[in-house]
Amino acid sequence: MSETAPLVWPLLTLAGAATVVAAVLQLRRAWSLPRRSAAANGVGWALMLVGPALALAGDGAWGLAVASLCGMAAAALLLAHAGWTAPRGKGRASDRKAHMLPEKGEPRALGRRLLTFLLTVPLAFAAALLAALGARAFAGMAGWSDADGNAMALLLLPLLWGILAFWLLMLPRRRSQYTLLAFPAAAGLGLIFVGGAL
Repeated sequence: MSETAPLVWPLLTLAGAATVVAAVLQLRRAWSLPRRSAAANGVGWALMLVGPALALAGDGAWGLAVASLCGMAAAALLLAHAGWTAPRGKGRASDRKAHMLPEKGEPRALGRRLLTFLLTVPLAFAAALLAALGARAFAGMAGWSDADGNAMALLLLPLLWGILAFWLLMLPRRRSQYTLLAFPAAAGLGLIFVGGAL
């Protein structure tokens, strides 16, 4: 190990933590826009992926923990500020919670709701699993040990599943949702087949 390596690691960890905080701020800004913006959300989630990667490269699991704590602290502060400054509502709250139940006279749209559930839970899980296994196959091709590759796949699976589920709910068209699911699944399958052939 070189003499300069210990100086670089804290810098990468700090850069990762700062990137995670920037991701939280960007997502908050994107969610406060008057219209939904896939680009603004995409920038926030891209930063959310880059930050932990930097922290992990800088100081391993400790760096990842530091970056995660910084991101959670930033989110908690934003949430506390929003709760403290929010004006008190004047109208009566709806009987439904987050469009889970239709108002009187509204159609139930059970088929549409069931398809949304299927896309965001089992199908998004399957796509995330294929992408994580593809990343594990790629790590094997790069010379990683089996234990490191397995640990990375186990860490990636819930992260990718959460990102996919959120992103699917942000997309207004079914065709875009199908495309979003197909891309990581196809990439993961390709890496698995290439890794198995080598």
